[in-house]
Amino acid sequence: MKKINYRILGLFSFIIFSWGLGWPANKVGLDYMSPHWYTAARMITGTLTMMAFVIAVGKFSWPRWKDMPLICIIGLLQISLYMLFANIGMTYLPAGRASLIGYTTPLWIMPIAIVFFKEESGWLRWMGFLLGLCGLMVLLSPWEIDWSDGNVVFGCGMLLLASFCWAISILCARYMHWDKSPLELIPWQLLVGTIPVILYAMIKEPVISVTWSTPLILSLVYTGILVTGLSYWSGVVINKELPTTIVSIGFLLVPVFSLTISAVFMHEAISMATMTAMAMIMAGLICVVM
Repeated sequence: MKKINYRILGLFSFIIFSWGLGWPANKVGLDYMSPHWYTAARMITGTLTMMAFVIAVGKFSWPRWKDMPLICIIGLLQISLYMLFANIGMTYLPAGRASLIGYTTPLWIMPIAIVFFKEESGWLRWMGFLLGLCGLMVLLSPWEIDWSDGNVVFGCGMLLLASFCWAISILCARYMHWDKSPLELIPWQLLVGTIPVILYAMIKEPVISVTWSTPLILSLVYTGILVTGLSYWSGVVINKELPTTIVSIGFLLVPVFSLTISAVFMHEAISMATMTAMAMIMAGLICVVM
């Protein structure tokens, strides 16, 4: 039995809780601010937070040329392109289904990790992979999607592209060489990821539509500082230190946690199919960890 790394377990738990609660926090903010500028404001808040944090703890350092591949790959693929493709896809699909398609990263990660990076792949890991994907498919219910609608197909394509970008960034974080720690690089990765998001918002909405209020400010504080800043740093640390299959299946706990929170606090009903899917994802994670 492998020794439990409580630091990694704590960071993973933090991501699941913060991202799981991030969906309702996002919904609150979007009542007062347009989607593109809300995302940009989130990114700016997260970038400033992590820049201030690394300065406060004495870890600030200017990036060198050899740091640029990791800065650009994670900044562009995991942050800006993922957000941009996901935002485009969500305009064509219901938010709940769109968010689930965005979590299809295991579909890409395990085959690539095994074929190109020779990652360990015992029968338990394959079983966990299949259980996790089956659970996600039950939650997603693709048989209920109108595939004859071109807009729906385009939206699904954008979200799958977003999940593919996230998958590649996870693999790069795991297998590329790090000269500096994730904490030292995360402010620059967020900065690189923020610039395209701001430019896209300026193109799509030259005039900012916002109604400043206490709920909006609280929403931006939560999603900017916790969901974007600290959670992205936690995610990069986890991507770097854990096998990619465990990471990708583990992230499926985010929608499971969101559904549980919705049922407990918002009294949303959970069907038998949803409960089965949640159990399959949990069983899949146990298999890949073992």
